[in-house]
Amino acid sequence: MRKALLLAVLALAACAPRPLAPEARFLGANLRGLELSPEPALLLEVRVGFKNPNPFPLPLSAFGTRLRLGEVVVPLDRTLPPGEEEVALPVRLTPGAALATARALLSREGAEVALEGETLGQRLTFFRTRLAFPLEPPRVRRAGVNLFLENPNPLPLRAEGALVLLGQRLLVQADLPARGEGRVQVVGLRPGLERGSGRLELRLEVPGFFTETLVLEL
Repeated sequence: MRKALLLAVLALAACAPRPLAPEARFLGANLRGLELSPEPALLLEVRVGFKNPNPFPLPLSAFGTRLRLGEVVVPLDRTLPPGEEEVALPVRLTPGAALATARALLSREGAEVALEGETLGQRLTFFRTRLAFPLEPPRVRRAGVNLFLENPNPLPLRAEGALVLLGQRLLVQADLPARGEGRVQVVGLRPGLERGSGRLELRLEVPGFFTETLVLEL
């Protein structure tokens, strides 16, 4: 009797329909900001539209689903309800684990992002595209004797360099908040110099990740 029951259970399991693989499409991505503690980290969000064609919840881990961004792999431990669902997938990039990917993201070259998995021993690629968040140069603004730098980027920047004015080279530095403005600190500025024309020679830094040099005319 027990053997017959076991055979019946195995027969039912063999007849059970195999779950269909989920579908996914890329909806976009955002650069959310920069985390400085306990270590620098770029914070991103990749938006994905999932579709579960099965009439029951489907764990993505059953298909080994993972988000790949450059050399960073994020396994997805999530269960999809039947039907469609939009999901925001967080990604955290640190200099120790993903410096090359972070630098590529902050340039016009960008970095490849893909959603991958496996089924029946075959590799799945749900989508593959490139992401790029090239830094825009700050804009300089004069207000009387003061200089300000406007940062249009979603990341804070650190600026240091020189103010070249009427033959003088004066040391400058500024901390620029994300999508904000910072006052330029000028060392040794004397009365009368602020009326001349000149330029800022700056080294911009995303702390821990990226540096570039630029010249801004006053």
